[in-house]
Amino acid sequence: MVPGPLCRTGHRCIDEASSTQRYLFPLNRSRIPKAPGSIWSSQLKIHFFPVMRLFILLSLTVFSDAMVMDEKVKESFVLDTASAICNYSTHYKDHPKYWCRGYFRDYCNIIAFTPNSTDRVALRDTGNQLIVTVSCLTKEDTGWYWCGVQRDFARDDMDFTELVVTDDRRAITNSFWSGQDLLGNKNRSCRASKVVHKADHSRMSILIICILITGLGLISIFSRLSTRRRNQRNRRGKGLTRNQKTSQTSVSPTPL
Repeated sequence: MVPGPLCRTGHRCIDEASSTQRYLFPLNRSRIPKAPGSIWSSQLKIHFFPVMRLFILLSLTVFSDAMVMDEKVKESFVLDTASAICNYSTHYKDHPKYWCRGYFRDYCNIIAFTPNSTDRVALRDTGNQLIVTVSCLTKEDTGWYWCGVQRDFARDDMDFTELVVTDDRRAITNSFWSGQDLLGNKNRSCRASKVVHKADHSRMSILIICILITGLGLISIFSRLSTRRRNQRNRRGKGLTRNQKTSQTSVSPTPL
């Protein structure tokens, strides 16, 4: 007998070849046991893909550029100011940033760390940008500089810029003919900042000298007191020995 069409419902089906009635029921595939290889592959897919996603995210955060300088070459003039904007990911907003100088990134001299600043270098961290401002420039400030961010499990990410400081001859001549003393104002402001810095330094030195003088005075006073006490003890000891000798001579019997 040739089998008829497969009925996917539980109703009565008629086979055209035999014209006999029979009941066909749907096949329940969930009850069929799976092969061990298919089970292992499904479990591998379930656990492998999340691990791969996590690894990809970690690799992107570690090896991606966390610090990007706005310009690779910056030009400024003597006694003027220069600024650099270093963009970084918000993932590193709580990490320390720094500004250093040197041609090689591994041997650059760190000038300042956030949130600290110096007398001429000011650092400002906005959460996604490190803004560096250098004031009162001189020709000696020409060189290579780096913005850096410290990372925990990876190498510090850094980006560089070249600062070129030149004499502003045109500005000097223009200010001379226009009657504006721009250069003089810049000189006075830079000198004022230097004077303030020197005053702070002199105050600190005076304070240190006063502390040293008071410390030496206290040490000398304690040494004198200790020597006096020793002398008094020695005198008392000598007096006791003399009294003992006199008492012994007075007690000794006279010969007959």
